[in-house]
Amino acid sequence: MHAKDSQMSSAHAEADRGGSVKANDPTRDPDVVHLIGIGGAGMSALARLYLQMGCKVSGSDASDSPTVESLRVLGTTVQIGHDPQLVSSLNLAENPLVVMSSAVPATNPEVMAAHELGLPVKKHAEALAWFANSKRTIAVAGTHGKTTTTAMIATAMRRAGIDASFQVGGELVNLDTSASWGQSEWMVIEADEYDRRFLAYTPEVAILTNVEPDHFEYYGSVPEMEQAFVDFLGLVQPNGLVVASRSPNRESDAGIERVLETVHPMERGLRVTRYGQLDDGLDTPSHRTQWWIGNIREHPGGSTFSVWPAHDRPTAEEPCEVLEGRLSVPGKHNILNAVASTIALAHVGIEPQVALDAIAHFRGVRRRFQLAGNHDGVSVFEDYAHHPTEVRVTLAAAVHITQPEDPSAPRGRLWAVFQPHLKVRTERLFDEFVQAFDAASLVIVTDVYSPPGREPDGIYRGSAELVTALNHRRNQQSESLARHIGEPKDAITVLMDELQQGDVVLVMGAGPIDRLAHELSSKLKNR
Repeated sequence: MHAKDSQMSSAHAEADRGGSVKANDPTRDPDVVHLIGIGGAGMSALARLYLQMGCKVSGSDASDSPTVESLRVLGTTVQIGHDPQLVSSLNLAENPLVVMSSAVPATNPEVMAAHELGLPVKKHAEALAWFANSKRTIAVAGTHGKTTTTAMIATAMRRAGIDASFQVGGELVNLDTSASWGQSEWMVIEADEYDRRFLAYTPEVAILTNVEPDHFEYYGSVPEMEQAFVDFLGLVQPNGLVVASRSPNRESDAGIERVLETVHPMERGLRVTRYGQLDDGLDTPSHRTQWWIGNIREHPGGSTFSVWPAHDRPTAEEPCEVLEGRLSVPGKHNILNAVASTIALAHVGIEPQVALDAIAHFRGVRRRFQLAGNHDGVSVFEDYAHHPTEVRVTLAAAVHITQPEDPSAPRGRLWAVFQPHLKVRTERLFDEFVQAFDAASLVIVTDVYSPPGREPDGIYRGSAELVTALNHRRNQQSESLARHIGEPKDAITVLMDELQQGDVVLVMGAGPIDRLAHELSSKLKNR
């Protein structure tokens, strides 16, 4: 039997038992798959899954990239630019399928041609749902932390000997890929709230890392966005597990409380497990924290911490089981991600301490606090942070790197180079962005990156206004704290003139700003 036939048959058998994939679903058994917008993180991961299933895969994207090139190496035909002729040949295939990114408009010429030819057209989430809903699935949702938490779980399962399938919105450093179709019954996926993508899945385990306002270009209001999370939890299978953070002193968890109060998961027979830090406030009777985190010690290369998987807060009078964890990725936020992962892995059957030990080997996801280079005494990191909370916690983690090995030596300066992503996000979260850069010594803000057609027209405050507000917050009348430099290439010129030994540069944004990190690192190497 062909590899594709064998794997598909196995997946179909699981799906038929679970009843989650309909017999007339056109995404079943595609021979040829064409992905429009194939260069995106989720779409490229989906392409890898189809390739592993033995499908012939082609795609198109607006621009070339290392991601696109890596797919070509695997045998994918990718064209830069969109042409309706690319889908015309699919009409000759017995079981063709067209998958479009949520970022691709319905007016895309390839999408329109596919509809005219009567070809099945699916969005990314609908196509991924075929894979996910044929397995016992762990779906990781939340405004932040989805990618890293999903990657931690996938890495730990592989280290524990479980050949789990996974789809992550970024390339795992340990496994050198963003997706894999494994032979075990388990799959872990990143469940994105944008475009309500996560409503395509019926997971056995759902993780909520946090729920904060975002995606204003899609959701009309915060209650509408939170209702989408309520609907997502409504899709968790009966007797399934909901894992949710619990830190009432953090605004990021206020949304989780509202979601859980609305969905009443325990009334549906779902188990709810909460996790949080020992010093983060009181419990509520309805959703008591079961996994406590404490003894946190951060260092430049990561952290160590303790976890008490108890039903009550541990005290000196009533000691309880304690687990020890260590991470090779920095930041307190990643400790929370690691504990959420451990709870999910315990559900799979991996002992919690074994799970934590496996996560200790996790080396991160590319473009998530990734070192781009360390040359001429300057360290350059890149990160996908594009929301105020992400900016704040990433800068907080970077502060530890500015401490030299000699405690008596002065700290290096922490440069934040930020490319705002979307005009409407910058406007709606403007005050939060102003407060997010407090840990930075110096800030450079480039022009807002706004993909064409992604957001409504309007009058928005932008990068120049953000810089003015940042300087006002520090009572700066000059540009010594923050400055607006529209083009990333011009920012490189400024940095090359002003960087000193011991400085740390953190380049942040969800747009093409990552190129700046690598170009800057290259110039420093040759300086």
